[in-house]
Amino acid sequence: MMEFHGPILPGEMAALARLTDERLLARGRLFVLCDISDAGGFSPGSRHELRDRSRNLPPHFVAYVGAPAPVRVVLDLIIRATSSLTGAKIAHRFFETQAKARAWFDEMRAKAA
Repeated sequence: MMEFHGPILPGEMAALARLTDERLLARGRLFVLCDISDAGGFSPGSRHELRDRSRNLPPHFVAYVGAPAPVRVVLDLIIRATSSLTGAKIAHRFFETQAKARAWFDEMRAKAA
């Protein structure tokens, strides 16, 4: 689980993507729960860092908790652009609670089994 507090600055997004990608490639599948209820937004520089992700990533699942509507729109655009540019298969959803996010993970694990 990741918790975000304040704005996501250049360098931070690249570091998060690198760590996530390393774990994803090692495990073959990854479920990431992100609590962004206290996030301060994404700087333009941090948004652009995602386009440098590996192009051979296995499918992965990201659940965002606590995102206000404007942040949901921006994140959805970033994820779709990243998927388009890298070919990564990123399933993502937005939830009000961690319990609902974890229930979605359970559904996705059952479908992938």
